Amino acid sequence: MSSVGASTIVPGRNVVDDERREPILCVHDGPGVTDHFADQIRALAALPIGTQTVLDIAETDSLERWLDEVTGGFVEHGRSHLLATGPAAYGAIVFATRRPELVLSLLLGDPAVPSESEDYRDLLRTVVAPTLVIASVPEAGDETCLEQPQTIAGGIDNGVFVVIDGCRVPAHQERPTSFNEWVTSFTIIAEGLADSGAPPAYSSNRQENPRA
Repeated sequence: MSSVGASTIVPGRNVVDDERREPILCVHDGPGVTDHFADQIRALAALPIGTQTVLDIAETDSLERWLDEVTGGFVEHGRSHLLATGPAAYGAIVFATRRPELVLSLLLGDPAVPSESEDYRDLLRTVVAPTLVIASVPEAGDETCLEQPQTIAGGIDNGVFVVIDGCRVPAHQERPTSFNEWVTSFTIIAEGLADSGAPPAYSSNRQENPRA
């Protein structure tokens, strides 16, 4: 796993940024995406992709219907960053493997995924987009909730794992300022890599778990 070290991503900048040029598209696991990502729409100018399908990540037909709706919204905007939380994060991973030319980076908050399997691990290995995984730890010392998001970041070659301590789920609503700062910094880096034509790999070969 290649990942950005804590010294490379520097949160704390004004999240009203003029450096990111490509849009952030946000997706939810059902109707209500505008309310779900209200802070990101306001602070990051994120664009919601509405879906009518209630995503059930354990049900193939539900996933396929949801992906069809997301694809329609994504194609309209072109290559963009993709923000998703909870079960929608799994759908976003699948989308990124099917349409890699459209996904500039994956931004995943408190992701929920199906039970681990070899197929799931193979899926993660096929993700080429730089991926930021942000996870909440509601109670100090209780890190059992980190196993799933850490598996995602560790299974993607260009995954970065960030922990927000003392934060209830979902982090993007409970700690929007911190969440948005990490997203802003990461998207700027992803665009710089895309502009340089370099393969999507970062300067550090260490797994870093920055904590906010």
